[in-house]
Amino acid sequence: MNTQFALLARYGSPTIELKVVCKEFFGITPKTAEQRAKACDFPIPTFKLRDSERSPSFVKVEDLADYIDERYRSARFDWESVNRSAA
Repeated sequence: MNTQFALLARYGSPTIELKVVCKEFFGITPKTAEQRAKACDFPIPTFKLRDSERSPSFVKVEDLADYIDERYRSARFDWESVNRSAA
């Protein structure tokens, strides 16, 4: 299944609030996620729809899907390199 399609189906929007995905996909609290996003230290791009400190940060489903897929490819490569040499 296509990761981007699955995320679109799950969240029903091409954008998702950062606080909705930070714990599940990045293992950090919304506060930490906002701090890292503000410092441009978050693993994927974030954005605000308004120039306001109180405006929520969002991520694009496309960017989140690309991040998930890249992490999977990296883990798969590591797994294959270990398991090929063991056989």
